[in-house]
Amino acid sequence: MAERFVDFDITSSIDGDVLVVTFTGQSTEKNAHAMTKRYFKIVLGTGLKKVLVDIRPLKGRLSESNTYFLVRNLPAKPAPSDIKTAIVELQEYQNYAEFLETTSENAGVRLRIFLDYEKALSWLRS
Repeated sequence: MAERFVDFDITSSIDGDVLVVTFTGQSTEKNAHAMTKRYFKIVLGTGLKKVLVDIRPLKGRLSESNTYFLVRNLPAKPAPSDIKTAIVELQEYQNYAEFLETTSENAGVRLRIFLDYEKALSWLRS
């Protein structure tokens, strides 16, 4: 039987031409792979090419080393290059956001991090 994780949830909605994916609960090393697997299932299942990921409600962040390896071992290989992704992060995690954006870019994963929801949405629609 597969291990179940009840310490996080991922919900999605559609705002015009943008898929909005919201992460809630707790981010841990233990559930990180399950979170990314579920995320890609949602995103790839919609066929939409603009995705706004809101991780502000998520408690905790992975360490830099765990983030590095998570980005390089994504469940969708190769990471879809035709999907434009904006991640909205809290100001208090700005250093983490900068690291995530850089390590993702180095791994060939295209995304941008924003601290403002409306700016992220505007960038996706530009």
